[in-house]
Amino acid sequence: MRRFPSSCWCALAAALCACAQAPANAPARAAPVVTAPAPMPPASMTVRPGAIAQSPAPALDRATVPPPAAPEAPPAPIALILPAPSTAFARAAEAVKLGFFAAHRAAPAHVRIEVIEIEDNLAQLKNALVAAAKRGVRLAVGPLTRTLVNALGDGRVSAPLPVLTLNLPESDVAVTAESLAFGLAIEAEARQVVALALAELPPATSTAPRFLLLAGESALARRIAAAFREALRERGERAVQLEVKVGYAVLQTLAERLPQLKEVQAALAALDAREAAFIRPRLPAALPVYATSQVNLGGAEAALLAADLEGVRFVDMPWLLEPDHPAVMIYPRAEVALSGELQRLYALGIDAFRLAIEWAQGRRSFGLDGVTGALAVDRDRSARVERVPTLAVFRNGKVERRGLAR
Repeated sequence: MRRFPSSCWCALAAALCACAQAPANAPARAAPVVTAPAPMPPASMTVRPGAIAQSPAPALDRATVPPPAAPEAPPAPIALILPAPSTAFARAAEAVKLGFFAAHRAAPAHVRIEVIEIEDNLAQLKNALVAAAKRGVRLAVGPLTRTLVNALGDGRVSAPLPVLTLNLPESDVAVTAESLAFGLAIEAEARQVVALALAELPPATSTAPRFLLLAGESALARRIAAAFREALRERGERAVQLEVKVGYAVLQTLAERLPQLKEVQAALAALDAREAAFIRPRLPAALPVYATSQVNLGGAEAALLAADLEGVRFVDMPWLLEPDHPAVMIYPRAEVALSGELQRLYALGIDAFRLAIEWAQGRRSFGLDGVTGALAVDRDRSARVERVPTLAVFRNGKVERRGLAR
């Protein structure tokens, strides 16, 4: 056995003694809790208030242990800012996060992700953005709620770093110079539906309203109806609106009103799937009906209502309509069962990650074959990501794809 000089043993003993005598209550520095979802070097971290990291042990004597080679600096992380589990948006946030990390795992490049959970208020959003910038984050993805996205747009919250929002601001709210807005706003779908309807209808021959607007009772239905009316107004068209409440009363109203609406050439349905399935069989079979993705529950639920939705044209995303598309198949489905609405948010997370990678690299003009639709970014022309969904129709008890809803 090889014997080491006594001087080496003395140096090592001195170093160990120095470690043992380090004060146990040395002041701790604030840092986020770090979680590693993959066996690679930590790819993500969740930032929560109050997390404390332990103080590092004193370094060994430089004369005894040579300093290691400086490691290559990791790429700057991306922050994903989502509603906290205590908020009303927790399920939506979880679906987005699952999709975001599904795309992260499928990406060839290794990018570290920080997940920052906040309440739905301006102060927490501002603090999250400032803290992320101080930590060297290169891009923030979020927030998710329209309230906070509007606050970024109207200047109530300033972003000290580039931002990719997960919702579209209201039409009269601008988007800051270093931001890009991406989302699944139902108003955008409504405008696309109106454009499709007008493209398929013959030219108007009179000034009478050509559209029957079927409006449901929910807040979302009212938003869709308002978007339909605005899109029609912009194109010089009008609609006769009929309030839809599932039951006998609406059937009586239809029986009275439809004979008077001889100029009506199409119906716009601001309805959910069950409302649309109730009302469609009561309309003339030859009357074209157009709707947003709200009429498609997705999966087996959609099949149950398909017969009653015969002929209804609608727009939705490839994630639900084209599961066999190559651009869709490369991403895994969620391991937990998700409703159609949460599936859309899962898909939003996938495309948000892909957009973030492009945006973080400084690309201002690019396109993606996304799982939420065909995506196009031209930052010099618009701060909003253009999303073109897929057109589909309920036919013979099934959903038939008809290509992009251009």
